[in-house]
Amino acid sequence: MKKQIILSLLAAVAVQNSYCKDINLEQYVKKYWTAYQNKKLEVGNGDKRWPVTPDLKAERLRHFVAMLNRFAPHQVEEAYQIDRIFGWEKGTYLGLLRFGAKKVEVKPEKINPSHECTSWITMDNMTGGKEIIMHKNRDTKKRLLTIQRRALPGKHAWIGSGSCYSFYPAQGINDRGVVVLMNSGDAHVESENSQYGLSTGIICRILLEECGTAEAAVEMLGKIVADNAYTHVECGSIWFIGDYKNVYIVEQNARKFVSKAVNSGFIARANAFHYPETQISSLRSCKSLIAHSRREFSVRDFLVNTQWRKNGVITPLDIAASSRIDKVDGDPKCYPPCGKSTISGTTFVIDKEYPEFLSSVYAALSSPASSCYLPIPMTLKEVPEEICNGSYSDRSLKLMEKKLPLLPADKLAVLEKRLYERHQAAVEKARVLLRTSTKHTVKDDVAKILNDAFAENFKDLQSSVK
Repeated sequence: MKKQIILSLLAAVAVQNSYCKDINLEQYVKKYWTAYQNKKLEVGNGDKRWPVTPDLKAERLRHFVAMLNRFAPHQVEEAYQIDRIFGWEKGTYLGLLRFGAKKVEVKPEKINPSHECTSWITMDNMTGGKEIIMHKNRDTKKRLLTIQRRALPGKHAWIGSGSCYSFYPAQGINDRGVVVLMNSGDAHVESENSQYGLSTGIICRILLEECGTAEAAVEMLGKIVADNAYTHVECGSIWFIGDYKNVYIVEQNARKFVSKAVNSGFIARANAFHYPETQISSLRSCKSLIAHSRREFSVRDFLVNTQWRKNGVITPLDIAASSRIDKVDGDPKCYPPCGKSTISGTTFVIDKEYPEFLSSVYAALSSPASSCYLPIPMTLKEVPEEICNGSYSDRSLKLMEKKLPLLPADKLAVLEKRLYERHQAAVEKARVLLRTSTKHTVKDDVAKILNDAFAENFKDLQSSVK
């Protein structure tokens, strides 16, 4: 009976987002979106590989806005508000979202770095039974990164990581413990059909804000694809969507959509389709497929053979270590899980008992090789200034350019263990309170425990790397 009361309180919290408030949009972008300030931006023409005429560009933009209005009309209004804040013509920010900005020419290697994201899932039968762990090493062009925190009225609050100049996460978790992240999939034969619709970052935010379960998120993603509202240039996508009950891996392109459940154990995925239903339209070469398979195996070998079989459990500290694998045994030329274009690592821990409160994010806002994983609670109210303005990420990105670590390996291991143990102690203290208290202030008491631990961890991290 007591647990039912607590669960009812938690359900109310998730709907009302009462443990945090949304940002003040105008104040936030004026303060932190420095790349857009006092600049007259011109909407670009999209990817150079798929040039568009003015008429085709206008047609695709109309379709983009129509799809955004269909699935997330509040985001259209938010885009118009951003136009007003920066004094842009109405519709400019929507154009930037769809086509990007016109830029000065840069060297080809800076336009198309290796995009070799690697993600993996560790189910609860390998984590001690209390949690499911989902992780993503992200590869893309270097950019300042931040922790994005939104809590719009009537929508699910969420935490994600992504660009300092965006509200569209590369990956995230919402206030029901629903995790959404994505790897690029195979190039496919119908690539021109995917030149319309919403980007994967926009889709990620839609799923986080609209869906209270993993099952609902998969269903909505299927509707987005079916309505021709998805775009990812010439590649398909591999989605990892999970909550405390169900975890799914979805492979899809503009014409095919296949979802399958992950029920137990461990699975690592790079950028290659595995399902026969999607492989039939793939253009991936045998050589490329072998490279992706080796990258997947290197993570599995480390976590399953080295860690789990020795210790009987996999923890976020093990995930952090695996995210720093910088070579593939037996094939030194194979791109590793942590390579030259790996700009972030993000671990999501879904708590199976109280996912709304005790789930966590462990974020490395640069290459895991040059940064430290910071534990972040779901109850976080405000993201620290240094993270919002990009200076926290910039410090590690500069080290990444020089191929230097944030700290010597032994000192980093001690620091990450200390941060992890402090966060875990707060989680377990909060768990006891959730199990035993019937006070109407339980959500505030739990939030204080977790947020105080975060503040202490952040201070500890900052002082340790000066």
